[in-house]
Amino acid sequence: MSALRLPNPFSRGGHARKFSGILDEPDKYDKLSTRRLGGAAGRWRVALFLWSYEVHVEVQLFSRGWVRRAVLPVHLSSSTCFDPAHLASTAYNSSLANAPAYVDVHAGLAMPLGRDCYDFAATVPRHPLPGMVLAARTVFHTYWRHDLLPLGERQVALLHSILATQDRSATSVVLWTNAPSPSALTSLPVLRPLLDLYGDRLSVRTVDKRTLAHGTPMEGHALLDMADRQAWVDGDLVRILVLYALGGVWVDFDTIMTGRDVRVLGEHEWITQWDCYDKKYQPLNGAMMHFHRASPYLCEMLHVMSTSPPPARNSVDWGSRLYHKVWRSLVARGITPFKVLPYCFTDGVSCRLDNRLPDPFADPTKADRRWGPGRRDDVRTKVASVWAVHLHNRWDKTFPEGGWVDEMVLKPVEARVEQYRLE
Repeated sequence: MSALRLPNPFSRGGHARKFSGILDEPDKYDKLSTRRLGGAAGRWRVALFLWSYEVHVEVQLFSRGWVRRAVLPVHLSSSTCFDPAHLASTAYNSSLANAPAYVDVHAGLAMPLGRDCYDFAATVPRHPLPGMVLAARTVFHTYWRHDLLPLGERQVALLHSILATQDRSATSVVLWTNAPSPSALTSLPVLRPLLDLYGDRLSVRTVDKRTLAHGTPMEGHALLDMADRQAWVDGDLVRILVLYALGGVWVDFDTIMTGRDVRVLGEHEWITQWDCYDKKYQPLNGAMMHFHRASPYLCEMLHVMSTSPPPARNSVDWGSRLYHKVWRSLVARGITPFKVLPYCFTDGVSCRLDNRLPDPFADPTKADRRWGPGRRDDVRTKVASVWAVHLHNRWDKTFPEGGWVDEMVLKPVEARVEQYRLE
């Protein structure tokens, strides 16, 4: 019996290629003219398709084993962080945390369309309302790895954008560093003028992770000394330890504040949405976050850190993935989770071309030609609605003169700095 022969779909010789151009007669075939006509027709069809349909393509690859092992399981924490007896023994201000809120910072939708996110941000009051129950003082914290890069103008711009625009009677900034002594920063010519101008509203402190971890689930843990060359793992740990010890608002140094009053967001404990794409396995970001001192949410994060495998270096295992893991564990246990600010509140650059804030470092002479009428006004109203712009490192970049960050953020901040000097 002869073997069954199946056609080879990859065979080139077994397929006769027939093509009829748009203008060709069926019985006439000219290879050269057909290629030309086919190419033109193909381009026309692609143009028509793109004019008729939106194309959304995002490709991410995840190991199925990693997803099954590290993402999907919900580990019910054995911590006592939310036990009433434990909370009573800490400095957590339950009255402040549980007070009725005037502002809802969670929209309930991803808001990827048009101006939705920015319009929602604009519904939040510009300043605290009478009756809001807020902390008497809001402390902003940030962290600089002294051994990686020298402090420069980008970092100074962030400090000015907080200290010159936020209520001077109710806010202050602590600049944390891994330098052995604060004098490594306070003696810098780039920072000295700010210390003189803002006085006790700006202080520099050396991070002592073992002292900060005292009384937390990470106390005495072997991983307290872990660090990497990106300052991701140790930076993620420092932000949680600092906020647990002191409370306040954390701001990563690769950020610039727009001048909106952050205190209006202080009724809730929150972190931020990563971007408008709502990443399936990495939806949360800690570049800005707000928690009260001794918050049980932070306690829970520290507990998960202390009981989980060590994080990979240069990873977000103690950042985005940790927050997501804790959020899922909380709701599985029936505990109201922390809030999540919409992406544009602090990271409007991370979205699609049609609705994101423009590239902060783009050449303004080229950008203006592309924007067209009304685009600059649209960007200006978006910037006025949000609280910060997260720059995602890019430390080799500077803000170009005449760009939208220069015109809409830096120059207004500089004007507030001059006003501050006169008051």
